Amino acid sequence: MNSAIILAGGSGTRFKSDLPKQFIEVNNRKKIIDFSIEAFEKNKYIDELIIVLPEVWIDKFKEKYKQYKLVPGGKERYESSKRGLLACSKKTKNIILHDAARPFITQKLINECIDYLNDFDAVAPFIDINDSLIIKNDVTRYIDRDMIKVIQTPQAFNKQVLLDALMNVKKNVSDDMSAVLEYDKNIKAKFFKGDRCNFKITYDLDLKTLNNIIDEK
Repeated sequence: MNSAIILAGGSGTRFKSDLPKQFIEVNNRKKIIDFSIEAFEKNKYIDELIIVLPEVWIDKFKEKYKQYKLVPGGKERYESSKRGLLACSKKTKNIILHDAARPFITQKLINECIDYLNDFDAVAPFIDINDSLIIKNDVTRYIDRDMIKVIQTPQAFNKQVLLDALMNVKKNVSDDMSAVLEYDKNIKAKFFKGDRCNFKITYDLDLKTLNNIIDEK
């Protein structure tokens, strides 16, 4: 059984809005989070969908999202992931997690994550860096950008592997893959080529880009 968890528990502090970015309506059509919900709902491999929301928003959306499990998020990302994971069915074998603020998730990305779990314990997509990179310290030096990748979601895991990692997190981590690798560096992990359109809505400019892409479709 494959369970998907959409992480929408963040407050979006870098986004200039009183409304968390995942709940903003795009071009008066639908909320940013709805793009991800529709993608997982459409996927033939997903058996269950859990949505992690800020606790104060659960009552507002429990009617709209009544067919899904709604779970209150934690203060840190890994806490939200853990709460979503613990809400999954006991029959769940694989977990796939996705940021609600990445609206252009594709069926291809979801399918690849699930397919790779046949041979690996942890899976995540990445994209290459185009810009030059430096380390700015007492001495400035350039970094080989071919060695640096940007990690995206969805990320997929064997359920027990992820559970062991999240139950033993000792510090805040940036994503679920980092939690798994921090816990056990010998885990069989797979990184594969992601999608540049699968960007995260973080700043006002990202929302404008999102609206422009939708207008062109």
